[in-house]
Amino acid sequence: MPKYLVKTGLDFPPDRHVSAGEIVEDIPAKSIKWLREQNLIELVDANASSAVESDADESPIGKKGKK
Repeated sequence: MPKYLVKTGLDFPPDRHVSAGEIVEDIPAKSIKWLREQNLIELVDANASSAVESDADESPIGKKGKK
């Protein structure tokens, strides 16, 4: 399962709370897309198999323009 960094506290039914900064892999599949679009979670394990798009094509921070 893919792992996600939670950027803000989230509650999932029935009684699950995840605090900001936690890395989790049990976010409900139907919620992943909109949580990523709202920048509330971030994919941290891109090697895990997933039905959601990969962040691998994004440029690494700090590498642009360095010689």
